[in-house]
Amino acid sequence: MKKLITIFFFFICATLIAQDLPAPAPSYNSIGLKVHLDSSFVSPNSLSDIDTFLKRKHIGWVSKDKSKSHISIGINGEFYTITQLPENRVIYKIDNSKTPNKAIEILKDKIYQYAYGYQIKNLNLKNESYSFSFRLLPVVYNTDGEIETISTDNHSKTNDVLNFNTNDSAAILEVTNLSNNPIYFSVIEINSRGELSGFIPNVNCALIGSEREIQPHKTVTFESCYFQFAPPYETLTLKGFASPEPINFNPIIRNEDNASLEYIKDFYTEMYTYEFEYNIVDDNGEISYKVPIDIYKPNTSLELEKALLELKKLSPNKMLGAISGIKGTKKKISPEYIEKLKYISELHLLLGNVEEASEYRRTYSEYRARQKYESQASQKKKEDKDKREAERRAMQYQKMTDAEKVTFLKNENNKKNEEIAELKKIVSQLKSQIASLNSAKGQSSLTRGAQPKERKKDIVSEYTYRALIIAEENYTDDAISDLKFPIEDATELKDVLINNYAFDSSNITFLTDPTRKEIFKALDNLFRISSDKDHLLIFYAGHGVYDKDFKRGYWLPSDAELDSKSSWMSNLDIKDYISNIKTKHTLLVSDACFSGSIFEFNRDVKNEISTKGVEKLLQKNARNAMTSGLYKPVPDESVFIKYLLKTLKENQSVHLKASDLFKTIQEVVLNNTENIPQYGVIRNANHEGGEFIFLKRE
Repeated sequence: MKKLITIFFFFICATLIAQDLPAPAPSYNSIGLKVHLDSSFVSPNSLSDIDTFLKRKHIGWVSKDKSKSHISIGINGEFYTITQLPENRVIYKIDNSKTPNKAIEILKDKIYQYAYGYQIKNLNLKNESYSFSFRLLPVVYNTDGEIETISTDNHSKTNDVLNFNTNDSAAILEVTNLSNNPIYFSVIEINSRGELSGFIPNVNCALIGSEREIQPHKTVTFESCYFQFAPPYETLTLKGFASPEPINFNPIIRNEDNASLEYIKDFYTEMYTYEFEYNIVDDNGEISYKVPIDIYKPNTSLELEKALLELKKLSPNKMLGAISGIKGTKKKISPEYIEKLKYISELHLLLGNVEEASEYRRTYSEYRARQKYESQASQKKKEDKDKREAERRAMQYQKMTDAEKVTFLKNENNKKNEEIAELKKIVSQLKSQIASLNSAKGQSSLTRGAQPKERKKDIVSEYTYRALIIAEENYTDDAISDLKFPIEDATELKDVLINNYAFDSSNITFLTDPTRKEIFKALDNLFRISSDKDHLLIFYAGHGVYDKDFKRGYWLPSDAELDSKSSWMSNLDIKDYISNIKTKHTLLVSDACFSGSIFEFNRDVKNEISTKGVEKLLQKNARNAMTSGLYKPVPDESVFIKYLLKTLKENQSVHLKASDLFKTIQEVVLNNTENIPQYGVIRNANHEGGEFIFLKRE
């Protein structure tokens, strides 16, 4: 009997394996994606690598049955491919021809990206207390310039899914609260590759929490959010979330590991999800899906790109075979070129490009060794030449008569005296230059560096540029840690504004470690002296705090007490002054923890920067803010201010819009920090659609 039971047990196990059933049920965080490896995927190492990756990342498992799998992986010529099932459509092609090791890493990244999108897409949260629905409504502008909806019955569809082309289609969002409770909603867009993006809110329609609130059994049409469409041609899923309070979905959209879903896990029981699909089609109404080819590209930054460009200019033969083919070259390599190689290696390492850093370091070491060898060989050659010349002259001297020796020594003495006279002349010239520089410094004591040139006489120059710069570094409360860099950063900003832009030093209020009272006093003074012919820049660097209960951000002045909120400065205090100070344009730049809470909503600005465009912007009031992050603490050594200063210094445009300044630094800050920099409008602060413009000095 015991033997019979054992045989029966093994029979059951064999049956389960034959049916390709998964191992034990996935854990809470497991995505449950079934991945099929087709017959072209034959490398044992790669097979094992993919299998280990799926399990380690809790993505799913390898399935032998293609008909039960979600995606299939294969190799087609020089490309890895990921095919979506059961549609049998290739969604990823990864170039494997040049960097095989990197290609397999890209493949794993894309599997994870698809799995993550798959997980979000399949979240099925149905708390009926917050049930809702939404849809895209096709629209056109009528002859009166008003938005007019088009009946979906008469609109193009494929398999009962609305089609939108990239030529003249447009849509607005309609949301219906089906529950008995107020709800807050957000919508994420998921494409066919599993990539996520914000749909509501996003940079073009940045509705704040209260603007996404819908009362029970109400339908709201958001005409202010006007959507148009662009390739690729594909079917997209809009995943909507409704909850009793607003939720920030940025950590999910910017997912770096599955832990970001933990951010909303606690809300799962109080959420309702809804899906809406739509197609982006070509002019023929077809989904002509084209698969982009993914090629390995190392992480980059503005600093790295600039260094590579400088390296190219320094080389006598462009890259001179840098990274490959450098051996045996007879070209003369400059010391600047060699040091630039070392610098680029360090930048790659900081960006996580280990292999590239190693390649540049190896190239640097080879050139450095050659430079050292050539220097030693050149020095020895010179020493040998000098020795031979000394020996020749000694032999010549021995053969001279006494009279010839006297004449020879007199000539040598005259030569040395001439050399000494020439050196004295150079020293005199240097002393004269130093005296001239000291004199110029005395005449320009208000600025560092060269005396600023007169600003351009154009329409912007009719305005007075003022600035309030606040740097909080040293705190009296021991519970608040001191900072190292705010005063240094603020000082550099002040110098850039004076030397590069139309800010006079007399119009800049510079506060280091001010108390709460001193900050309010400076703001009161600006309120008294400012007019509608002024542009005002307010800059703050220091500690910030976000209070979750009050849902409000605060600055911490130098005399702040960590356990006393009354000693902090609320964002609302700052906003009140920004609303009432009578300037034409005011820009707040805040480099502090939780500074993103100053926003009520963001709004896109026009790209026009012609003279006529500048005039339009100047005619309307502006109240904008630019901040280094949302609700995460920002580091003491600020990447945000580093690239803000860099962009202001390198700008060559006469008129630099604040929005263009932000666009220049946004990507590099995102790539180098965990923070999400923000730029937008402070609502209810007297904003009318204008924009702060930096006027560059000639």
